Amino acid sequence: MKNKIILDCDPGHDDAVAMLMANAHPGIELLGITIVAGNQTLNNTVRNGLNVAQLLDMDTEIYAGMSEPLVREQLVAGNVHGETGIDGPVFDELKRKAQDKNGVQFIIDTLMESV
Repeated sequence: MKNKIILDCDPGHDDAVAMLMANAHPGIELLGITIVAGNQTLNNTVRNGLNVAQLLDMDTEIYAGMSEPLVREQLVAGNVHGETGIDGPVFDELKRKAQDKNGVQFIIDTLMESV
């Protein structure tokens, strides 16, 4: 039986690897990926997640979540993963889109459906 996982991340280089590993792991059923602002803005992290998902040909849906932290000011740290949040790789033209449903609502709905 596979472990059902929702991956919540702010895709930079580290979370791109997490997406790759979760997608490839035979013991994981990836229910969805929720993306939040972290070391970069939400626009950048969502674009990064979509680019990685497209590159890996993932069939997992992506949901944009919170655009800022709940308990502190957001700190955009371009010095960590670059100005885009994932500087270095060159991606093909982005054709994927995030789902319309908010990431928080996706998590709530998915958990409520599991009880």
